[in-house]
Amino acid sequence: MAHLDCTPEDLAKVRFGLSPMSQVVGALNVLSGQSVPPGLPIWTARVRDRYERLLAGSPVLRALIRLHRVTDYAPDFYCVPPESVDVTFERELAAVRGTPAGRVAADLRLSYRGRPVDPALDVPDAPVRVAGALEAFWNELLAPDWPRLRALLERDIVRRAGRLAVYGWTEVFSHLGIDMALKEERILLGKVGGASHRLGGVGVALMPNAFGATYVYLDPPRAYGLTYPAHGVAALWERDSPTADGLVALLGRGRAAVLAALDSPASTSQLVAQLSMTLGGVGGHLAVLRRAGLVSRTRSGRSVLYSRTPMGDGLAELTA
Repeated sequence: MAHLDCTPEDLAKVRFGLSPMSQVVGALNVLSGQSVPPGLPIWTARVRDRYERLLAGSPVLRALIRLHRVTDYAPDFYCVPPESVDVTFERELAAVRGTPAGRVAADLRLSYRGRPVDPALDVPDAPVRVAGALEAFWNELLAPDWPRLRALLERDIVRRAGRLAVYGWTEVFSHLGIDMALKEERILLGKVGGASHRLGGVGVALMPNAFGATYVYLDPPRAYGLTYPAHGVAALWERDSPTADGLVALLGRGRAAVLAALDSPASTSQLVAQLSMTLGGVGGHLAVLRRAGLVSRTRSGRSVLYSRTPMGDGLAELTA
């Protein structure tokens, strides 16, 4: 595992980013069996048939799955830190497809750690073949759930940014599962002991991952990144099961679902995406929950965020 060697200037440039491609990387890890965090067995069961069909028809995808099963160094050419929270999968995919073949071959050799590169990947047009496999994986397994996943990732960023404002970077990194150590006048981020990478003033993108991936992303000298497990993933997939009977009986299914979803602050549009409800339906449920004292709202920039009150937390816990 690599780590990042930062200066105070680098730390001042740490930002949050959102990468659809990093969700693909995390999902590859889960389906390869490398890491299956709590809640994700529900997702793997949902996509199992589609995943098996994809595997049967794609030697490149089978090679990527085998690679993720054994390597601790995912290929850098499809693990690129995003520039912002607005990067699209299509843009990331185009970058993969346009990567020079020589760089792809070098990245794969690093990932295979001296073992022979899989024949399905050891080809002159590897960038195009890998891009095609990643695109099929995304379209079949992740794109249908992307509105809900994006809403969860955006909420995670809001949550972490709030903690940053109150507690500072040391507290934030500890809650992300990212080690932070001081060495003389430098700051080390990640698992110290592996390869060290000096940032040179470009900063770091912190990327929530819905599939629990924890990777150092390297694109020197342009950008560096760290992924971390997003908050609330288990609850997201578990909500596909019926909401707690007691909460439904008391509030009705729609309001119960909204209250259960507010385990961290969210905007109306994020709840719409996460719960697959209409904007009017979510707005109406929030209004009722606010009048009952179960939900409060605050403004954050141009967004209005809703969260459970202590009474709302207590009710959700008692009826779970």
